[in-house]
Amino acid sequence: MGMVNTAAPVLLAVAWSLASCSDAGSNTAAVPESEQVVRTELKTLYMAASAAPPQSAAQQQIILKMAQQASNGKEALLTVQASAGVFPPNGGPQDKARENDVHGIVTDKLMRFGTLEQLIECARHDAVAQSNARQFVQRMFELAGGTQDQAVWYRIRAAAFHLKLGDMVSVAQAKLDQLSAK
Repeated sequence: MGMVNTAAPVLLAVAWSLASCSDAGSNTAAVPESEQVVRTELKTLYMAASAAPPQSAAQQQIILKMAQQASNGKEALLTVQASAGVFPPNGGPQDKARENDVHGIVTDKLMRFGTLEQLIECARHDAVAQSNARQFVQRMFELAGGTQDQAVWYRIRAAAFHLKLGDMVSVAQAKLDQLSAK
């Protein structure tokens, strides 16, 4: 006889209870991406960032301003994409501080306004503030809700793995196992 894994349902219950402890504002449904619009102001900042000297303080300030002005998931994700390569990996303390500021702002805005796909994409770009990574993945759980699509849960598991959240990887894996058993 095979052994029954009783840890999976327990892990799943713990994750859902943790996700439900987050503030009420994050439990709102995300506006579908098709209804999100990138405003002219953000497009102008995007073009200014492209024209600024690469990895310069000026370019970093423009990206920071984009993050601050982003008002929906699509704009926050555009900021993530625009920030690629702007902050040098071996940059000084000011570069790191600006990068952390951008990631913190974008993480917060995506948790409030982003769709599940936008959150997964942000995690893929290494643009999640590590201090908010757990809440970020919990928001993915909330947005995934009762979906029975294994591909969605696989992508959430991959995002949790990428963010180095082993317990959240286990929760997503438990959901995948539960769906596979059906």
